[in-house]
Amino acid sequence: MTAPVLLHGPLAAHRRGRILQEALSAEEAATLPEGRAVVLAFADGFQDAEEGEQSRLVEWTRMPGHLLLLVPPFAVGACTRPVTWRAERMERAPAGGEGLAKVLASEVAYRLDGKLQTPAVPGATWSDLSVCIGTYRLHPAAGLFAVTCLPLWSLAVLDAPEALASWFASLSALSGESQPTAQRVESALQPDHYGLLVFLLSRSFDDEEQAIAALRSSSVFRFSPERGRSLLQELRDRGLVAGVLPTAEATEHVMQSPYAPYISALREVSIP
Repeated sequence: MTAPVLLHGPLAAHRRGRILQEALSAEEAATLPEGRAVVLAFADGFQDAEEGEQSRLVEWTRMPGHLLLLVPPFAVGACTRPVTWRAERMERAPAGGEGLAKVLASEVAYRLDGKLQTPAVPGATWSDLSVCIGTYRLHPAAGLFAVTCLPLWSLAVLDAPEALASWFASLSALSGESQPTAQRVESALQPDHYGLLVFLLSRSFDDEEQAIAALRSSSVFRFSPERGRSLLQELRDRGLVAGVLPTAEATEHVMQSPYAPYISALREVSIP
């Protein structure tokens, strides 16, 4: 592996995580890294997490070189982040796998369904075209959100180091190359910046036009459409908003500011 492999959440302290530590030299991750990395986590932990935590993990994959990979077990039911997907039980062991998928086929009990994409890597599908690996990219130059039905924590991977390394290399290559972060000196956020962030965090918007239309009709916020667009672009330039979605950093700024109470209050009244 050219990228460090980090274990996130319950997987880090689980006995299955110890197998990954031995097989991939994986390490526990207290925080999400800024540079290139593969972050492994249990799928059910992600599925059962609060929306804020799910968003934080998905947001991390916005940067190239960042790969978030969810592994079995799975929670029952569909997950809606970053798109709708679910794991379904298979009636029999799959057939037709390649490389690592062939090694682990007898232990695979699920297939993926939903709107995740099927990557062009060995073992992504079985002979009956059922899906074993699903991915999603937030934008063309982003990293990768991935889910696999392969039990990568199986003891069998210890006897197939080359197949394991090749599988990870193929998937990791799809996440792109991380870029060095430019050092920027920026002025502090102004009240208008916080105001727009509170507005964007108070409800969900599909795109800029929907957000500006809602801002124009708001009885609480008094920004003109032109001012709203200008503030939105300034926040994007600072890396605090992607599209119309505040980043984890932006959310943290607001939640640690005097403006935090306004978010829950606005959500309760459901501003149109």
